[in-house]
Amino acid sequence: MSNNKFQRCYGKIGIHSPATHQQQAWMVLAQGKSVIIRAPTGSGKTEAIILPYLANGANSLPARLIYALPLRSLANQIVERIRRYARRLNQSPRRVALQHGEAPESVLFTADVVVATIDQVITSYACAPLTLPVRHGNIPAGAVMSSFVVFDEVHLFDPELVLQATRLICERLHRLGLPYAVLSATLPDSVVEFWQRELGAQLIDGAELVSRQVNIQWHKSNLTDQAVHEALQKGKDKIIAVCNTVERAIQLFQAVQDYAHNQGYQCQLLHSRFLSNDRKHKEDWVEKHFGKNAQSGQKALLVATQVVEVGLDISCDLILTEVAPVDALIQRAGRCKRWGGEGEVWVFEVDSPAPYQKGLVDRTREVLQRECPAILDWNRAKSWVNAVLDDRYRQILEETSSYEQVVAQLSKAAFKGERALAEAAVRDVNTVEVTIHSDPASLGKDVLRLPTISVHIGVAKEWLKQSKKARRVEVDRSARDEEIGVNISPLSANNRLNLGDRLVFPPTALKYSPDLGLHLGTGNDFTPRSSQPRPELEARLLRETWIDHAVVTVQETCHLLAQDRHAVRGLAQLLNESEANVRLAAYLAAFFHDFGKLTIEWQSRAGILETAGYADLLAHTDRRVYAGFPPHATVSAYALRPVLESGLLSRTLGRAVFFAIAHHHSVRAKGVPKYCLHPSWQGAVQAALNALWLRDIPLDRVVTSQESDTDLPHRFPPLENDCLYTAYVLISRWLRLADRKSTGGGEDAILHYENWFGRL
Repeated sequence: MSNNKFQRCYGKIGIHSPATHQQQAWMVLAQGKSVIIRAPTGSGKTEAIILPYLANGANSLPARLIYALPLRSLANQIVERIRRYARRLNQSPRRVALQHGEAPESVLFTADVVVATIDQVITSYACAPLTLPVRHGNIPAGAVMSSFVVFDEVHLFDPELVLQATRLICERLHRLGLPYAVLSATLPDSVVEFWQRELGAQLIDGAELVSRQVNIQWHKSNLTDQAVHEALQKGKDKIIAVCNTVERAIQLFQAVQDYAHNQGYQCQLLHSRFLSNDRKHKEDWVEKHFGKNAQSGQKALLVATQVVEVGLDISCDLILTEVAPVDALIQRAGRCKRWGGEGEVWVFEVDSPAPYQKGLVDRTREVLQRECPAILDWNRAKSWVNAVLDDRYRQILEETSSYEQVVAQLSKAAFKGERALAEAAVRDVNTVEVTIHSDPASLGKDVLRLPTISVHIGVAKEWLKQSKKARRVEVDRSARDEEIGVNISPLSANNRLNLGDRLVFPPTALKYSPDLGLHLGTGNDFTPRSSQPRPELEARLLRETWIDHAVVTVQETCHLLAQDRHAVRGLAQLLNESEANVRLAAYLAAFFHDFGKLTIEWQSRAGILETAGYADLLAHTDRRVYAGFPPHATVSAYALRPVLESGLLSRTLGRAVFFAIAHHHSVRAKGVPKYCLHPSWQGAVQAALNALWLRDIPLDRVVTSQESDTDLPHRFPPLENDCLYTAYVLISRWLRLADRKSTGGGEDAILHYENWFGRL
């Protein structure tokens, strides 16, 4: 790409002097190479990735971008930024969608840009997506292996869980020859070196974009109201006080707000235990008083927790913070004079390291005591991160036990199709869901519509000890979906709490207020959310002959392969195959996916007589529901297995096509009913082959009948088998999207389904 194009692109979004690391990223991505960008907070790492994609996506980069983040709040902000950039670059036709639990806008990962939480991306890769029904899981799995995947704010990834799963995806993209990006401000050298050495990433080390000086001081005392009073007396306009726990933040806010008001400061409290609407209101307040458009000379004090470390584009003159691991401290300090100038960070002692690991807090304290007071510039920040974190990350990455455990966990989740197993490989879920009501039993199933707030399980245990009264709500999994039941059982301090539990505390034990959030006290019941009628998916099926459907599905597959040409080339490289063979495998999967409908049993149910000619055999009727029709996907795979093993394809591609056909309606399907092919089946197949100019298919090897019910010999390709699993998810995605497009009306059929799902 030319330098003129680079400057012009950045100029259109209002950046007229791009940073060196932004230009380097542009050049590396223009060559289709992977990058790991380590640059200060607020230095434009996101722009360094997004703008090259918007300017040159589908050329040097795959046509689809998946942008993975650790928090929903971050995803919400990034998606709006990308949409704004797309408009300014005159690329508004690109579809930019959110994908997380509260905003499932592209559950099949078909948008041009999918901004998702990291748990959505990793569980989807394991064919066990958190949001989408698992029977459709191989569709987004294939998207992960055919996209330009970006992992942002990687320092927030648990090094023994999420970082290892990220490593797995980067490793497999690297083997495919597809570029990816890893972004962070506080990664130690050991992580950077590993990604360079083992995963083919090119390091781009950034620098500060603005002239700022942050003076950091160590205080031996704790962060008290007196310390805040002292800070207020200095007369700084914008002050932030950061506590490590919600309880400490609430206590500090209550202790200082009256004094702060008397000093002319507007005050706000922000932490993780607010309902979404109240948190949004508070974040808007923070943006108004600490954002780029904040009124000059207006005094404001924010008391907060770790929620200010990422996702809030804010700045202040002075930060008071409890000591925390060095990467967290540097992220907090990144909110001091973010857009230039001179500011201060005061770091205070704590009585307990909770919720952090004691060793990390202790090593951070040693660094601060040794080097403070100091100016926290970019080089010093990297030095401190290495001093505290480098050895820990090196040990985790080089001792493969954590990696192997995560791969084994994801493989097990993929085989069984269990979301909980996949989620456990992504994060150590250490929270329970807490709500408030005096008589939950009276609500019946509506108890599930009470708003909940995630609380650390240790905090919930302490609340239970103090209140001595709460109830656990469990979904009755023995009931059918349309007759879902709930079990509500009493809890005492002696009962064990389980991760992910839904707990109902009485309003005599817990209180919620929009100002303070959820805390100990006496308050009122929560009110169940109003229920919405469940929308039905409008059927778009039309009567269609088997020949027509086979031909159109192959044609749609051809279009998909053109869009995903980087993945086609990568799969050929991975398998040491020609691209022509990869395309042939995808065409055969598309052509034969509904072969199991060419049975007497299926055609009879569709109203086609056994004496009918081949041109009359159907792939679809005009019925909305196919209840009572025999399964056909597994019949297709079973009948065609000898054909796929005949040497027409390599063993790996043949097995991938076998699984893709068997799973094109439901991942992990295995039951094969007895069947007998219709007398005219061969004429229909041959006519369709002729229309597509496909030749030399050994139809004489087809298993024409099966006299009793049976199972497929294999249920699911193992995730640890890189070559087979990658081929499976890619071919499955191409097949299932082509099938839906050919059945329901082209590209609109995909968007129709995703829009419908988002309304559920």
